Amino acid sequence: MNHRLAITATLAAAALLVTGCGGSASSDNADGSAATEITVGTLPIVTNTVLALGVEKGFFTEEGLDVELASAQGGAALVPAVVSGQYDFAFSNNVSLMTARAQGLPVKIVAAASSAGENPAPPDEAIVVGPGNDAESLADLDGSTVAVNGLKNMVEVADRVALEKAGVDLKTVDFIEVGFPDMPAALRSGRIDVAHVAEPFLSQAVKDGARILSAPYREVLPDVFMSSWFTSDQFLAQDPDTVAAFQRALEKSRAYASENPDEVRDYIPEFLGMETTVAQEITLGNWPAGMPDEESLKAWHEACVKYGVFSADKLPDPTEILAD
Repeated sequence: MNHRLAITATLAAAALLVTGCGGSASSDNADGSAATEITVGTLPIVTNTVLALGVEKGFFTEEGLDVELASAQGGAALVPAVVSGQYDFAFSNNVSLMTARAQGLPVKIVAAASSAGENPAPPDEAIVVGPGNDAESLADLDGSTVAVNGLKNMVEVADRVALEKAGVDLKTVDFIEVGFPDMPAALRSGRIDVAHVAEPFLSQAVKDGARILSAPYREVLPDVFMSSWFTSDQFLAQDPDTVAAFQRALEKSRAYASENPDEVRDYIPEFLGMETTVAQEITLGNWPAGMPDEESLKAWHEACVKYGVFSADKLPDPTEILAD
């Protein structure tokens, strides 16, 4: 396989590995033709395993792409890295991408990455209460403090939607920032008693006695599209053939992962450094084909405007973020 696979520990370290961007560099394919070198920014999360496994399987090589994966520890740095041309493509949630577009940053979605699924399928993210909280539903959470992994992000927006739909007075609810990895222990100790937890930490929290009350993304919209792969307006305009090749390779990767979930689980420990037993137990999530649907983007846009993430005049039409 003729791809470059470099998983970096931090964004700064990743920058040192970038040898070319904008699709300008190339290496040789097995048949002697030129392969286009691209750098793709990823996060160390289960959803990104789909792309990494696709690189390992050679789906990107088949499309003439020589891929370097650069892993950041958080998503905040990936948008500026793509806009600056340091990375050609990257992963982010749709709220962050719409917020970036509202701030004038030239980002475009080129493919969907994940969706929320529908009840009664188990969620890979959920609002939970700790062992000492006797709440039976979201309606019982008036006056609560809810731990989220970041303020004014997709998690908080979805939680606000779900809580308000349940009849909770949001004026009585406080949101605090706690990292996903720290949530199970904080719930177990009683330091927090309500949290929005994501896999693989959700499974651990439930094992420790936490109870799932809601899959909040599904309250925004059933099976709402949550995250995407994106590029910059400039890259999309200057190298549409590479964008199309990236989209085709992503679809091959998605289809393969969907048909071979056991292989995804087997690859997770290598990609994420996760224990094999944990990888076998977690909920993998959903990997939809194609682009995020317009209904999902409009639902997120409405909620973001309502809860003050950005104003409607800054992003009047959320579908403008979709690549043509």
